[in-house]
Amino acid sequence: MFGYLIELFSYPFVQRMFLAGLLASISCGIIGTFVVIKRIVFISGGIAHTTFGGIGFAYYLQYTLDWMWLDPLLGALFFAVIAAIIMGLPMVRLKLREDSTIGVLWVIGMALGIIFLNAVDRSVIIIQEPVSILFGNILLISMQDIYIMIALVIVILIITAFLFKDLQILTFDEEFARISGINVFALNLLLLILVALSTVVLIEVVGVILVIAMLTIPAATAGLFTNNLKNMMLFAIIIGIITTFVGSMISLLSNTPPGAVIVLVMGLVFIGMLLSKPLFKQHKGSAVLS
Repeated sequence: MFGYLIELFSYPFVQRMFLAGLLASISCGIIGTFVVIKRIVFISGGIAHTTFGGIGFAYYLQYTLDWMWLDPLLGALFFAVIAAIIMGLPMVRLKLREDSTIGVLWVIGMALGIIFLNAVDRSVIIIQEPVSILFGNILLISMQDIYIMIALVIVILIITAFLFKDLQILTFDEEFARISGINVFALNLLLLILVALSTVVLIEVVGVILVIAMLTIPAATAGLFTNNLKNMMLFAIIIGIITTFVGSMISLLSNTPPGAVIVLVMGLVFIGMLLSKPLFKQHKGSAVLS
């Protein structure tokens, strides 16, 4: 068995799979922590589902305009950022209920994805199966996808590092952030855009449908044991790396869908930690801005 595992790692697609899992874990650990603490999980879900339309749109442009350079992830990125901007606009937030906006963008993205994919002649353009797009297939990741994921993770890391203190204040107490002179509107919009970038990173690993799980479960698990933002991010990244690795290995050995298995492993770890938490002596202070 050990020899078989060593042999697996010699295959380029397996190496790409674990590199993608690492990048996704970093992304979900950092941005997922903000999502969980600020309680914008369903906003993240709305952004994630609109990316299906972007993926379909990219394939449609490949077919109609011969834009073969247009990676589906770039289409997903375009739709995700547009959805984040729409959700963050004051006129939208004031005139519409948040859940209504999420629902509208959610269904529009899914509907557009189906229409665009249906319009592509699959004898001309090789497209990823809709089931694979929706639930992910980490085994199909290309080096071009890896490069896009690396670029997005670098952007996420740089922005988070430069604006960490402001994002921290905004996440824990928006009113205090406003009193402190922080441009709350701009920072909220930036946070939603960061969520959009993270969503695109995660799509290739667990698919459109399961992005919301990977974006929240590692951070929620880490939140069971610490309220410190930096520690929560670090723990979430570690949990993401471990569960993604274990889920990927189980998927390879059992020939089961990788995205679903990864999310299932994450869910079981969360339940296990939740049930075992009373067994540990854990001192948790109040949410601190340090």
